[in-house]
Amino acid sequence: MRKTPVIVFADVDAVPVPAADARGPLARALEMLAHERVVLVFCSERTRAQVESTRQAFGIFHPFVSESGGAAFLPERYFGVDLHNTRRVGGYLAVEFATPYDSVVDTLRRAADRLSLGVIGFSEMSVEQVARESGVSLLEARLAKLREYGEPFRLLGGNPLAERRLFRALDAAGITCRRSADFHVATAVQGPQAAIALLTTLYRTAFGAALTAAAVEGAGALEIAPHVDVPLDPIVLEPGDPRAGLAWLERVVQEADNARTAHHAARAARMAR
Repeated sequence: MRKTPVIVFADVDAVPVPAADARGPLARALEMLAHERVVLVFCSERTRAQVESTRQAFGIFHPFVSESGGAAFLPERYFGVDLHNTRRVGGYLAVEFATPYDSVVDTLRRAADRLSLGVIGFSEMSVEQVARESGVSLLEARLAKLREYGEPFRLLGGNPLAERRLFRALDAAGITCRRSADFHVATAVQGPQAAIALLTTLYRTAFGAALTAAAVEGAGALEIAPHVDVPLDPIVLEPGDPRAGLAWLERVVQEADNARTAHHAARAARMAR
């Protein structure tokens, strides 16, 4: 009997990519993914361009979710059906759940001006500034600036009262503020829940049945875990380990298989009562 597919929604923002010399072990890990019928859907706070870079490094080309649920990107014809309300971009069908970036930036700017508050966002910062402020490489900063839905920003001056006033004004305009490292991110989406629900429906329609799981750490668990069948056990990564990315991938497959076995056992026990 064929194994039930496991769709793993994986928060990959803290996962290092495999080292360049790990092609052999990586190929074996990808073969194991396919054999075990485990599908990895990358979920990220980062931009589409940043997630594309991660997908390329891992060699995993399934749909993914960018900018904390701003959109789900599906490779064209991936599910073999036509989808409504999508936008074709870069070889994907984008199912968008958030207001476009330019509109968010405009709303943020107008709210700050009305309150006479100084703010600076990625739209106004150079690549060099983003790299310096975020502690990333110039390439990563360049990809991070390719925003489509959310604007990272900070107030010019540490005034908690002014910050709360700005947040209330943005909330009234339908824009929420999420914390990401040293920045707030203004966006019109509450999280990846809608994207997860859509992809779950599409996978279950395609496969007939599928188990959904979450591979997340920290605050991401609060956004993803409640919307899947099972959370996977936490995967601890060793800081500075050059094999950490590959080890993470191998552990995800192992934990997904364990979760499937436990899920089927629990279901069989319920049916036997």
